[in-house]
Amino acid sequence: MPRPNIDEDSFDKINFVIDSWTTGCEAPWYVYIETMKPAALEAFIVLISFGWADVVRGAFRPKGLGRRTGKKKGKWGKYKPGFPEVGNTLGKSLPFAEQLDDYIKWSNGFKTLWRIDNLMQAAFFMWLVADVAEDFAYNWTSPLYDSYWCQEGPPTGFSFHNTTEPTKSAYVWHKHAYANKDWLRPFPFWGFDGGRTGPDPCSIGAAVSFSPFMGAPPPTVCRVKVHNPSTGQIYDESESRTPDADGTFRIPVHFKSQDDQGFEVRTYHEPDWAKVGMGAIIGTADKAT
Repeated sequence: MPRPNIDEDSFDKINFVIDSWTTGCEAPWYVYIETMKPAALEAFIVLISFGWADVVRGAFRPKGLGRRTGKKKGKWGKYKPGFPEVGNTLGKSLPFAEQLDDYIKWSNGFKTLWRIDNLMQAAFFMWLVADVAEDFAYNWTSPLYDSYWCQEGPPTGFSFHNTTEPTKSAYVWHKHAYANKDWLRPFPFWGFDGGRTGPDPCSIGAAVSFSPFMGAPPPTVCRVKVHNPSTGQIYDESESRTPDADGTFRIPVHFKSQDDQGFEVRTYHEPDWAKVGMGAIIGTADKAT
């Protein structure tokens, strides 16, 4: 999707944002977050930025410029939401601001001018919010829809992960599950504790952690394998690696497939009970060269 140049007018930017959000995009949720963070930070900085004119207004603005009747409209009148005006607040907090308010006696005519200035500043702020919202939407959607997730023909495959560590017995090959889906666009395919590679060439990678169980000695032998449950063919098997300082093993396996076949991940450890489970499994179709 072509983007307008950075110096194009607002109309082109808005059209780009509308076209982007009306175009299908199946990016994982974390891609939306990652592409949003820089745009959100820039918008926040613009909103809290201020100039010396705002500080001067805060220091010299007289008190009591609200409604002439002094009455609040309804019981919720005092709960008025609004974005903090940093420059105005800073000006009111200056050491001499309180003395200025007592020293300068503004006439009714000047107070009217201050009220007009308040209305003008409110209008300028709303215009700023609209401009910041437009830039935020454009700055967010630009990298999002430049990513391959939002282009025609995004990669197929899956990504799953685990957030729990079930306790498993030793000296047994356990069938391993990855329960939490990040994204899935088969093929290849994964379904909780087993998958299929699909008709096209693909790459499968998985990792599993082994942690000491409370009261039991830490594992000394840890293995992970990925195999075909129908034929028993082992695609990859990894031996133990050096544990981390806390005694945790993190072991990866990986294989490439050229045709349609099933696969499972299995784990083995000894000499005693251990917590097995944290990790992820990712499969992606290989791009044609």
